[in-house]
Amino acid sequence: MSNIKIKWLIVGAAFGYFVFHPLVHIISLAHFFGEQGVSTDFLSDILRAFSISMLPWSIAFMILNALIGLSWGKIKQADKEKSKIIKELQTALERVKTFSGMLPICASCKKIRDDRGYWNKIEAYIEKHSEAEFSHGICPECARKLYPEYFSDILPSEG
Repeated sequence: MSNIKIKWLIVGAAFGYFVFHPLVHIISLAHFFGEQGVSTDFLSDILRAFSISMLPWSIAFMILNALIGLSWGKIKQADKEKSKIIKELQTALERVKTFSGMLPICASCKKIRDDRGYWNKIEAYIEKHSEAEFSHGICPECARKLYPEYFSDILPSEG
């Protein structure tokens, strides 16, 4: 049993024994015996709740409230774990950037128009709106097309 559960078990038992039991005892005296059941000395009525004759009731209230305290501890622990998971999910959601909808892209130069109407290089736009980073290279087809004197013999043609 975890320390949190034991803590709430003890808190519940103490509450049941020292608060709830005497309170119920005083209320029962006033309810069952009317005004004659409660003496003018309030402290003596409270102390009677802790007498030997009331021991079974004291133990019953202590056990009942210990179980309530244990349940409350489980609820508090579950709530704490739920809050932690929610915080982790919110952090993860903040880190995740995704694209959705239509992206206006130039058919010729492949620049993308942003929300303000400016045209940005596709690399700049994607880096700004995601976690992606770019490194540049050249594909074999473009290498042959742009630099035929260097790449036509080295790279085999595709297709």
